Amino acid sequence: MSRTLEPTLLSLLPTYSKDLPQPLLELASSLLTQSRHTAGTLKAEEEVARAYACAHIACERLKISLDLPPIQPRPPVPPRIYKRLYTHLENVLPASTVGRSGRVRTPSSKLRDSGIFGSGQRIPSRGTPTKEQSLAKFRSPATSKNDGTPTKSTGKPPPLQAKKKAGGTISALPAWVRPTIQFMCKELDEERIGRTVLAGMQTIAAPHGKRTKDEWVNDHLTPLLAAVYFLVSSRLYVLERGQDLDDPRYVRMRASILKTMRQAQDNVNVTGMDEDELWIGWSDIKSGDVDRAVAKVVENQWQKEEWFAGIEHLAKTGDAEADDRDAEMGDDDERPLNSKLHVRRGDTMLQSKWDMTDKKRQEYRIWKEDMLRRIEEIEHSRGSDMEIDIPA
Repeated sequence: MSRTLEPTLLSLLPTYSKDLPQPLLELASSLLTQSRHTAGTLKAEEEVARAYACAHIACERLKISLDLPPIQPRPPVPPRIYKRLYTHLENVLPASTVGRSGRVRTPSSKLRDSGIFGSGQRIPSRGTPTKEQSLAKFRSPATSKNDGTPTKSTGKPPPLQAKKKAGGTISALPAWVRPTIQFMCKELDEERIGRTVLAGMQTIAAPHGKRTKDEWVNDHLTPLLAAVYFLVSSRLYVLERGQDLDDPRYVRMRASILKTMRQAQDNVNVTGMDEDELWIGWSDIKSGDVDRAVAKVVENQWQKEEWFAGIEHLAKTGDAEADDRDAEMGDDDERPLNSKLHVRRGDTMLQSKWDMTDKKRQEYRIWKEDMLRRIEEIEHSRGSDMEIDIPA
């Protein structure tokens, strides 16, 4: 936790005579960490008040459940700037936090788990002020008509070294994506598809090195990873075996992916990075989540991009050199993703394997229709065992 948070919290609660509650300290620290991801770039004048605003938000969110005394904010920046920063962070910071277990934990559930409130203890009740009431003390007549929309950030805080190790220097993906892909490929003995899966996640969730604005993608990164992995693995299976993917095989592949992903949080770690920070954006998923994510990818035709076209070449070569390169999808490889994907020689993009011929279009159309049909069949058979999540 930042060393400035505890005195900051005490300055916000000057009449609080006890030791600061641990849930308040944890929430303030969690909000500060998340703000560096969801609002990573702020103006210099706003950056100095980041920790203060996160502590203030933590106090506001827990003031009823912890029965905190009146909050007396004295921000380190002018009220106009602080109001804009506070509003921005309040809007982008989620109302819940994600712990190691991967399940969403609200502040109230954390309090119940910690045993602060006994089974018969009454939680104090008090009217919750509106956001306008909370910020009214910072307004002045000269600034009350100003637009509260946050200004475009101009400065960047120093990047987290652990984030660089986990996601790559140009990666806008969450830090857990790359090491989780490595873990999945190793556990499922499919190291050679690792780079293709990573390329798919980059193309869909972080095109051109910037996080996508697609709300569905940002809210479903974990099922999206499972879907991308499944589509790559199943496509390679069909190409190499020359067989259609029947329903039993579909279910087995999906179950293997789910089982491996459930083990990820216990086996994946990044040196120097806190677990709560590492797993921001992760969620627990079930078989239905994977089915819907697969359907979403096919529906949006995201597999028509370059990253998916390379699977055909991977199936044709299947050489050890490709396996070794994919297995070495490590942290020390700092080349841009496009220069690492299926590199053979400088004229790679001019080779015939990238040409979209009529035959390839026909094969893709048949594959797409077959995949959509199988997804629809499985969705309609939800009364059977497929409806039940496959146990790990």
